[in-house]
Amino acid sequence: MRTLLASIVGLTLAVPAAAQDTPYPSLEILEAFRDGCGTIEDQSAASASMTAAGWQVVDLAAAPAPLTEFTTFAREAGGRAVKAQGGTMSEMEVFEKTVAGERLFSILSEVRIDGARVSACRLFDFGETRKIDVATAQQWLGREPDKVIDQEEVSVADWEPGTLPGHDSFQLFFVPTDSPIKQIFKFDGVALKSDTLTVAE
Repeated sequence: MRTLLASIVGLTLAVPAAAQDTPYPSLEILEAFRDGCGTIEDQSAASASMTAAGWQVVDLAAAPAPLTEFTTFAREAGGRAVKAQGGTMSEMEVFEKTVAGERLFSILSEVRIDGARVSACRLFDFGETRKIDVATAQQWLGREPDKVIDQEEVSVADWEPGTLPGHDSFQLFFVPTDSPIKQIFKFDGVALKSDTLTVAE
């Protein structure tokens, strides 16, 4: 189901990265992610968590064109995938926040299939060419990842359970600008993801 959800929330945004002559604010971004995506047992709780952490709702009617293109893609492609499984998908919510000079976007989504509910919260720094090192995330979380893929085309680290109690997983992604993988993942830059799998009421 996580694979299905990942396909639903692939992104195509290309937001210019910050100046590359300074270190990437990895810890600040990890903390902002954990604060915003703290409560994600369902999308309603996740939305309240984002607002409480100072994230601002993005008005899609006035959003940058790449963001509008993504939400259209996700709604159409994700909706078809979920419908084929006999499930339902919520309307995604989009938030933004500037952290240590980085303009970040967070996406909330929820899928219900066969009595199960997967709620996910993702953070993106689109077009970023610096990455959060796995070692930095490991020290921040206090434990080694369960799985690491570290290649020129993509870097992915996976922790189970996730960053907080009740979170099933946490993933760290980095896709270089010139990577062919971005055609699959639909984004390049830095991404973080937390999700929960619960019984749908």
